[in-house]
Amino acid sequence: MDIYNDVVERLKALGYNVSENKNPDAAVTYAINHAAEKIKANINRTEIPEGLHYTWVDMAVGLFLFDKKAAGQLGTAFEFTAPAKKITEGDVSVEFTGAADGSNTPEARFDKMLNDFINPPQSIFAAFRRLKW
Repeated sequence: MDIYNDVVERLKALGYNVSENKNPDAAVTYAINHAAEKIKANINRTEIPEGLHYTWVDMAVGLFLFDKKAAGQLGTAFEFTAPAKKITEGDVSVEFTGAADGSNTPEARFDKMLNDFINPPQSIFAAFRRLKW
């Protein structure tokens, strides 16, 4: 399986289009390598087993989007405007939805998704882990 193409396709499925040219995107390649090193350190192996392919893809996607968000380079792919819960015109009052009323903002949901991608459950790695001596 080609990890780079799988990561690019997963990003497209999430609404982020990687610039398409003949050369691989350096940021995507970096995220793939970063995710690979995190997986290998977690399972104490030098190669990533086939059973962790999609975990590797999701981790790379999460790391890529996290870096893009931190750098302010997500562009218009993701919208983080807070929805208004209540608007009053007399004496102007606007109330935004948030965690206090039990709902999450789009940005909070996005951050949770990235966290879940970057930090998969340890039970996934447990089946592939080798003991350190």
